[in-house]
Amino acid sequence: MKSKIIGIAEGILFAGNILLLFILLFESKLGIPQLLQPLGRMHPMMLHFPIALILLALMLEGLRFRPEFRNQPLFQSLTRYILLFSILTGLVTALMGLFLAQEEGYSGQMLDWHKWSGAGMVFLASLLYAFRNQKWYQGKAAIAGIGMVAITLVLAGHLGATLTHGESFILGPVLSSKTEQVPFEEAEVFEHLILPVLERKCNSCHNPTKAKGELDMSSMKALLKGGENGEIFVGGKPEESTLLERIHLPEENDDHMPPSGKPQLTEAEMALLEQWIKSNLEPETKIASLPTADPLREKAMEFLDTETAISFEFAAANPKTVQGLNNSYRSVVLLARDSPALDVTLFSPSNYTPASLEDLLAVKEQVVGLNLNKMPVTDQDIKTVVRLENLNRLNLNYTEITPNALQELTKLKQLRHLSLSGTKVDFASLQAGVKGFENLKTVVIWETPVTKAELENLKKEYPKISWVTGRADLDAEILQLNLPRLANPSNIFQDTLALKLGHPIREVEIRFTMDGTEPNRENSPEFVFGETVLKEGQLIKARAYKEGWTASEVATFNVYKNRFSPDTVMIMSKMSKVHPANGSKTFFDKELGTYNANSPAWANNWAGFRGNDMELLLEYGEKVEVSSVSMRVLVEPSNVIFPPQSIEIWGGDDPNTLRLIGKMKPSLPTKEGEPYIELVTCEFKTASAKYLKVIARPVEKIGAWSGRKGSAGMLLVDELFVN
Repeated sequence: MKSKIIGIAEGILFAGNILLLFILLFESKLGIPQLLQPLGRMHPMMLHFPIALILLALMLEGLRFRPEFRNQPLFQSLTRYILLFSILTGLVTALMGLFLAQEEGYSGQMLDWHKWSGAGMVFLASLLYAFRNQKWYQGKAAIAGIGMVAITLVLAGHLGATLTHGESFILGPVLSSKTEQVPFEEAEVFEHLILPVLERKCNSCHNPTKAKGELDMSSMKALLKGGENGEIFVGGKPEESTLLERIHLPEENDDHMPPSGKPQLTEAEMALLEQWIKSNLEPETKIASLPTADPLREKAMEFLDTETAISFEFAAANPKTVQGLNNSYRSVVLLARDSPALDVTLFSPSNYTPASLEDLLAVKEQVVGLNLNKMPVTDQDIKTVVRLENLNRLNLNYTEITPNALQELTKLKQLRHLSLSGTKVDFASLQAGVKGFENLKTVVIWETPVTKAELENLKKEYPKISWVTGRADLDAEILQLNLPRLANPSNIFQDTLALKLGHPIREVEIRFTMDGTEPNRENSPEFVFGETVLKEGQLIKARAYKEGWTASEVATFNVYKNRFSPDTVMIMSKMSKVHPANGSKTFFDKELGTYNANSPAWANNWAGFRGNDMELLLEYGEKVEVSSVSMRVLVEPSNVIFPPQSIEIWGGDDPNTLRLIGKMKPSLPTKEGEPYIELVTCEFKTASAKYLKVIARPVEKIGAWSGRKGSAGMLLVDELFVN
């Protein structure tokens, strides 16, 4: 019985080796069935067991040649069984790893090495098992075989750990502590500000040897190249950059980056990345060369200061004390995880009293940040503030302090950053008071009595301090208004829509058109709330005007009418795994996708189909009179995203006996170009139906004009409109 079981196990091992080799050689042409994907995702959980078991089996294998064990049948049999079982578990784990690697998003040289070393270990161990009873298999030959299996096992394990945690996971903390800090004057925007964030939070999965999603984030050149879906950011357009879209998703979302379980970006790091993209600067730009009021410079100074953070020598406050200080108008939180320092913010001016500050004396040693923005703080209250002996950052913007308060504040020997915007602090008090600060680095003086000439004097007298003011150059330039916006909750309506256009700046005049022409002040009507009611879908163009400002650019809005939303939508065909969107709810959820020049295919609201038709069955509770079906599609030929090559609409009262009521062949792109969104409409003679079947066929083969000729096109749809 035992020999029969062993025979079966050996047969499984032989067949498994052939299967493993076959998958390795032809994996680019294979597709793993969806049922096997959960098995592949168990690879990280399972791999630790065979590693330990194989090491044990190899140790026993080495011992079986010792004189005291050579003639013990029980030990010899046990060694054989453990070795066979351990190789089988290693084989299963290797197959799981190959299944996992077949999923989209896994690529890179490191992954290839990991696959081949893991498989190589299984092959070598299987050969060792096959020849272990040969006469020549003893002494040095046995030790060599055991050693080779052990080395490949360790190598595969090391490569797997590197794939999961990054190349510097083990020595990272030691190496990073030795990194030299670049002087502020020499710091470059990308190399010294942005790249360190990417190295800490992104490069473990996106590097030259492990490029998940074919995306390498280890250099500016690699970033600009993008990943499998194109570039990941658009300089100057944060709202169109999928890098920002991904990092701001909820952590439990599958598309959130970094993935759950990995070190997450802090709020400051996310704000820094957003401002970097918005600023659209050359990578080599020196941070010190930016104007003092530049938002990126402000964030950079704060960030670089964080990189060389002060080490706090005081003990942490009693957690119960900290908890007791928190209420609806005061927040007291840890500055960072495992830090004893506290950051305090006060809210609600109506609830403020001097006691709001006096209460903080219970943690006066631990408070390093204090935000009193817009609180009715007076000079008398400053006497309490200066008792917070380790205060590093103080925000007194729009408080009621006078110039006299500045002299009192010089008692704060650790103060580095001081915000005084909107206060009465003037040039004379700053000139006399600033010299009393020992460590001051930044002073913010927006909307103070300080003039432009006085500001220049302060900069010359105190060159080591960064003077931040947004009013210094306003007399030299006219600002442009930002775009007007569509203020309706949704731009999809059923019957009528009272158009609402808005602007974040007050008393702005908005001119608009609905005939496709560019709006202007002379010929276009002024928008007035309540006067424009739409009965059909429209293309709306709008521009904002205000005296003393440059007119905004033209904003374009599409407003859609959807007369009949179905009660039920059923997807009758297979969707793309990369673009599942919101499943069957996608097509009538009133959430529209967006496109951008770097990676429109990553927009979350697009449902994708490739290699098979999009087939939807729409069910209505009662008959509807239908004369058209439209779909909103994304078009970007360079990323093989095309409109459908044909559309069919079927209708009837029974889903099993539907008849063809309309069909069309949309025009297809014939050259590369910028991405755009197109509304494809299939019109037909009015038909009465309780069921509609919509069939849209993706492009089967892209034409010879394209660099991707012969490839199948991707169809991306975000919304359907009936009538």
